[in-house]
Amino acid sequence: MTGFLSAVVLLFVSPRFVRAEATNNPPHETIEAAVARVKPSLVRIQVVSTQYFQGREVKYEASGSGVIISKQGHVITNHHVAGHATRIVCILPDNEEVEAELVGTDALADIAVLKIKSDGKREFVPVEFGDSSLVQVGDSVLAMGSPLAMSQSVTLGIISNTKMVMPEAFSSSRFTLDGEDVGSLVRWIGHDADIFPGNSGGPLVNLKGQVIGINEISYGLSGAIPGNLAQNVARQLIDKGSVSRSWLGVEIQPLLKSDKDERGVLISDIVDDSPAAKAGIQSGDLLVRLDGKNVLVRYAEEIPLLNQMVASLPVGKEVDAVIIRDGK
Repeated sequence: MTGFLSAVVLLFVSPRFVRAEATNNPPHETIEAAVARVKPSLVRIQVVSTQYFQGREVKYEASGSGVIISKQGHVITNHHVAGHATRIVCILPDNEEVEAELVGTDALADIAVLKIKSDGKREFVPVEFGDSSLVQVGDSVLAMGSPLAMSQSVTLGIISNTKMVMPEAFSSSRFTLDGEDVGSLVRWIGHDADIFPGNSGGPLVNLKGQVIGINEISYGLSGAIPGNLAQNVARQLIDKGSVSRSWLGVEIQPLLKSDKDERGVLISDIVDDSPAAKAGIQSGDLLVRLDGKNVLVRYAEEIPLLNQMVASLPVGKEVDAVIIRDGK
């Protein structure tokens, strides 16, 4: 056992793995200004959740992070932080503890919205969101939150990957919440700013002090839900308490390497009695156009974007689909 522990220690102190002192870090004043813009909106979240196991009610405590997104006190966080909470307490930057209630939650995007309880006259300081579609590899970012239930903390890193999906090696153990495959909809912003348990739901911030993501996972690289997607889900949760999405009833996969056409996505399976089945779509078809938009999925990284587009189609209304079958 001693030898194993020594090996682990050596691994982490080996010169090959020690991060050299950066010479191109952003100026301290820039970091300080970005942190100052977000800090008044940052909250630590403590929850008591209830689950049922083998006929027994089990309650447990957990903690996470969140950020205020409205003057009325709405807070965005992760579903896996507060989605099953029976009691929620938000700890504000000045250490004030206030009760909060769950407004709505969405397991598929792993987003939940809380509302801090107040007298209705109090105004909170909301964060500003940046456009997450403009994020580029190499951009400096800050991960803010409450790791390991500690008080507010900040780590610095860069954007490592703007198209992060769950690797094939993890395909047998997809990241699912309440039966929903989060990776089918979310394409994470990968970054190397350290996050730990407790950072979940906290903001990923650019150097302008704008939120560009909601931190969620860490598999070597850290992963944040893109801010544009998180905002869209949060707005629906605030407006109506749930998220509406369209569904075709198809399983899809990237084009085969042997496919000569640089268009479409391969339909691998059809759900019985689904809209796609009723429309006559078949396994093996290439879907090349949907609701007037061209479709192209060559890599696994492009699947979540197509699923997002499908989900945004008008619910209950017909749309045109163009397919290629047997070369026609």
